[in-house]
Amino acid sequence: MIKSEELTNPNSCMSKARDDEMTFVLLGRDPAAPKAIREWAARRVFLGKNNYTDPQIKEALDCANEMERQRNAEPPQAKEMKDDA
Repeated sequence: MIKSEELTNPNSCMSKARDDEMTFVLLGRDPAAPKAIREWAARRVFLGKNNYTDPQIKEALDCANEMERQRNAEPPQAKEMKDDA
């Protein structure tokens, strides 16, 4: 989800987090993020918390795909600068 949507959507993960709950954010420019998202989704399914058809899992996998698409569409110089994330 785009940052501005995450912060303003009352149904977003960030909005649903409790005030005292730890959260962790993966940035789209992080080359490790898509794999981390896919591993998280697979683990949720393995634990029986979700199915691959659940909206939460579909959104996560779509996000991973979009991160890769955007990264692959960037010129090499931009990728190098972002790798410092």
